[in-house]
Amino acid sequence: MERIVDGISQLLKYAAAVLLILVSLLIAADVVLRFFFNSPIDGVAEIVANGIVVIAFMQLAYAVRINGMLRSEFVLDRLGPLGRRMLESLNALLGVLLFALIAWASWSPMARSIATGEFAGYAGFQMPVWPIRLAIEACSILAVVAYLLIALRSLLVGVDHPERPVVG
Repeated sequence: MERIVDGISQLLKYAAAVLLILVSLLIAADVVLRFFFNSPIDGVAEIVANGIVVIAFMQLAYAVRINGMLRSEFVLDRLGPLGRRMLESLNALLGVLLFALIAWASWSPMARSIATGEFAGYAGFQMPVWPIRLAIEACSILAVVAYLLIALRSLLVGVDHPERPVVG
């Protein structure tokens, strides 16, 4: 199961990097067209705002898997093996709770967005909202699974080295 989550999180990380490059190129093109030709690209603000959210959520599981989320090594290094194991498990279970709540709160808006064909933007530019909501939902669920795996590993096996590389 860990290899599957690691593989998916790696794939999402690379996809997020590609999206980031595309968003950067879109912004650059908009600036050039706006400055030299007084002709901005319609919808850049909406695409960038929603793109940044999707990019952040796509990298979420990878950050969890490599222990890249906020943590205090200062405290962890001073605990014994049992204390570190318990604190790592508690931290992972809190991560499960946080992202399960995000997934739960995002479910209805996502379902409504798909059902109604919700769009964002204005008359000249509209983009569908459901792919953004679906990405938030799916990536939150993947983060829950990633944190569950960490909690189980911490409780059953012990704590990995903090900079454990992702398999794959």
